[in-house]
Amino acid sequence: MNPQSPCKVRNGSFVPHRARSTALTLTAATALLVSTGVAQATPVPASVDLAEAPNVDVTATEEITSELPPAVGGNASEDVLADAVVEGVLAEYGNDLSTLDDEDREVRVDIRETDGDAAFGVAIVTAAMNSEDSPYAWLFTAENEGEWTVGLEGTSEFSETIAGSELMDTEDREAIAASTDSEQVSPSQAVGVGLPFEIGTSMTMTTGPHGWSGYERPYSSVDFAGGNGTAHAARGGYAISLCSGWTRVLHTNGFATDYYHLEDYQWLEGDVGTGRYLGTQGNSLCAGGHTTGAHIHYTLRGYDDRETHWPVALHGRTLGGWTFAEGNAYGGYAYRNGTEVHPGGTMYNYGF
Repeated sequence: MNPQSPCKVRNGSFVPHRARSTALTLTAATALLVSTGVAQATPVPASVDLAEAPNVDVTATEEITSELPPAVGGNASEDVLADAVVEGVLAEYGNDLSTLDDEDREVRVDIRETDGDAAFGVAIVTAAMNSEDSPYAWLFTAENEGEWTVGLEGTSEFSETIAGSELMDTEDREAIAASTDSEQVSPSQAVGVGLPFEIGTSMTMTTGPHGWSGYERPYSSVDFAGGNGTAHAARGGYAISLCSGWTRVLHTNGFATDYYHLEDYQWLEGDVGTGRYLGTQGNSLCAGGHTTGAHIHYTLRGYDDRETHWPVALHGRTLGGWTFAEGNAYGGYAYRNGTEVHPGGTMYNYGF
């Protein structure tokens, strides 16, 4: 079962960006960022060259658009912010919009919060539907001092902007800033998170460790199915729905866990406890990719390794009481006290 997932769904009213046929011209700043692989923290002028591209989609509630700083030249305020976010995403992802368009990918910018001078949201690079490709997602923060400066999840700019803003509740803001602090990531074998189903229950490990994009290292992901078929937070933390079927939980120990393909989906934005119900195993493809059967696609992420969008290899790490060992992609196994579980075997969640 290959990974993949996500889609852009919002609760409440929203303002979707209309598709346009406007030709895209990358700014010089974007071209430089993409070519050098340097991301974020670059002020972007009040233009909407990127936001107006046909494969860019911008979502914001009417309340948010009314609170954003007014833009000059008749541009929509949300488009000016989205332009800066897309700039950072392209630099981090390492491709331009025309290349993404050739791959049938789009960039989604979902603006979730603003206090006028700062903003917070989710940015997704989708994958083509039913393709072998995988989508990617980042939380983002942005700060406006005449123009928007953007920080993507995993950078110091992200954590510093969140911590110093008036965005969301203080508890949530502090939890996000602390969770994404790279100094919190433990080098020890025990990660401090469990498995993506209830403690004290079992599911089938349908595939062993594999990459976020299947065969691409690091092998950070594993798939589960069966049992009672429900997904639960492997540890407490700040949970955020990236799209309808894709949840990320940021834990206070410097790791995050992703849960994909979920159905009967619970839309979450805020603190959750260990074992919080997230949804059921499914085939959701809210941001493209494909599945070959209902399952929970579970991925470990850490904030001290951003070379490959910060997934963390499971090999040698203990989650839910089991230590994982990789082999070929989708192979490998997990072991505990002399017992091994291979793909197709049943795994019990001992917690963390």
